[in-house]
Amino acid sequence: MNRNSPEKRTLRGAIVGFGNVAINAHLPVWRRKEHFRIDAVVEPQAERARQARELLPEARIYPDLEKMIAAERVDFVDICTPPCFHDDLVLASCRSGLHVFCEKPLTTSTERLREIQKSAARSESVVFTVNNWKHAPLWVKARDLVRAERIGAVRSVSMNVLRTSSSGGGASNWRSDPRVARGGIMIDHGWHNLYLILSLVAETPVSVSARMEPAPGSSTGLEETADATIRFPRAEAKLHLTWRAPCRRNFGTVEGERGTMTIGDDHILVESDGTQPQRYDFQEALSAGSHHPEWMDCVVEDFVREIRDAALRGSNLREARTCIELIELAYRSNREASCSMEICSLTE
Repeated sequence: MNRNSPEKRTLRGAIVGFGNVAINAHLPVWRRKEHFRIDAVVEPQAERARQARELLPEARIYPDLEKMIAAERVDFVDICTPPCFHDDLVLASCRSGLHVFCEKPLTTSTERLREIQKSAARSESVVFTVNNWKHAPLWVKARDLVRAERIGAVRSVSMNVLRTSSSGGGASNWRSDPRVARGGIMIDHGWHNLYLILSLVAETPVSVSARMEPAPGSSTGLEETADATIRFPRAEAKLHLTWRAPCRRNFGTVEGERGTMTIGDDHILVESDGTQPQRYDFQEALSAGSHHPEWMDCVVEDFVREIRDAALRGSNLREARTCIELIELAYRSNREASCSMEICSLTE
């Protein structure tokens, strides 16, 4: 049954998976937005279901998605589970005509992505990944500076993400299990940084190469360090990610034809030909937290726009598609020790 509606009424939703990201990042924004109401929670674990009852006493709690869909008339689901469950939950939701708001990664397989695209098209469902880092004030300013041509056309991007070994994964540390996480730091932090790179370089990527290393002595093969190079027709981006750093930090540089933009954890420094260097400072460092609920308002507004306006649908899904393909090819490049994996389907 298709439950889409363009009218501006309250949208009723269900949170699927009531862990840390649901509690600390998603639930605050649903409560702030007057046109949303969370009517249900899907959570099979008893302790988390108890938390859901305490925090959302007005919502009904269900052990699985199928039972929730059969009993509720919601408009969308908010998927906050670990990555291994995303594919099936997204497809089941689309088949029921629901819009989907999903934590990254949407999926880690281009084959499953095609299934999702077809299912979403049949049901006219919006499938939307929570690409929240693009709404960090620092990255909003960085894109504004690039679009204003303060450094000219971008020709080189370098981005670095340093995290300690105890980063993320919640109480169960699910990130350490490749069957649950579907990958290591390339999936976790790589996803965010790929769409940030794409927002700075106004070109379609043509190839990717990558090298990854697991933790010393690890039997899972889960990568804790990744280095990737993404090539564009007239630009190149290098990405370094690690869970082995002694501290948390984000930094990088964006080089253009007329200048350089240095990205610090809490500032931007622009040095452009013929002008004085200019520094922009931000209240909070990019690495200051993991959930960033303050960035979610803009994410939800983008989600609503795709629901309300059919002409806008698919833009977020296309961005997710590029991230999925780049990550899939990065893993393949690492496995095959190939210099470069050519990208074909992005131009289809």
